[in-house]
Amino acid sequence: MAEVLEVLDISKSLKLIKLRSLYLSKAKPGQFFVMQYQEKPERIPLFIMDSNQNENTITFLLQKSDDILNIEIFDNIKVGQRLYYVEGPAGKPFPLLENKNILFVSMNWGFAGIYNIAKYLKSKNNIDLAFIDTDSVNLEVLKPFTTIFNNVYEYSSIDTFGQNGKPYDVIVSAGSNELAKELVSIYEDKEVVCAVITRMLCTVGLCLACRIQYDGKMKLPCVEGPWLDASKIDFDDLNRRHLILKDVLVRSRKS
Repeated sequence: MAEVLEVLDISKSLKLIKLRSLYLSKAKPGQFFVMQYQEKPERIPLFIMDSNQNENTITFLLQKSDDILNIEIFDNIKVGQRLYYVEGPAGKPFPLLENKNILFVSMNWGFAGIYNIAKYLKSKNNIDLAFIDTDSVNLEVLKPFTTIFNNVYEYSSIDTFGQNGKPYDVIVSAGSNELAKELVSIYEDKEVVCAVITRMLCTVGLCLACRIQYDGKMKLPCVEGPWLDASKIDFDDLNRRHLILKDVLVRSRKS
């Protein structure tokens, strides 16, 4: 079982957590893991923000949402606790890029996935960060992480975000499907890569819970992602399926 070592409040609905796990500490840049807090609730996917193989630890960001399960985890997770189950590292590592001007765009908890990749790519690329903060995040707490970026731009919402005029080659986003969809329309002539947000249960492509429509075909982000070409994702279909699944889960938890 993985043990919780540190829990730090970043905002009213965001926590920075350090976990001891031998297997997760071996994660490669861009990979994720799934966490099952207790025996009965379903698993949730989370970005690995940083890992330390010498200490067998990882850090990640946990964000509170309107999901009943997520609220329970967020309100009760504490230092010394042993999680019922974790699985990973999962997903494909992020590809190596060289000599690129990269804009990383993160929204709240998505910064975990962004930092993990940016740290990996920094030595061979120019990297900037656009941080969309809709939750009054204490950026001073995240300062040890944001210093790796050449420039940091802060926005209060997706609506206030726009092109800053710099000639980027690649846009990488995490934290919101809505954000990824918007970036595709803003940067029509650029490569936009996103970590698609979808429910994941098995992480090995068997349960099909994470399936999405990608370039007209079914794709499984748990084994073929999570970092994908955002322009090929059918976000409308993904959102429709999320709403249906949310309704089913709410009714099942009440019964």
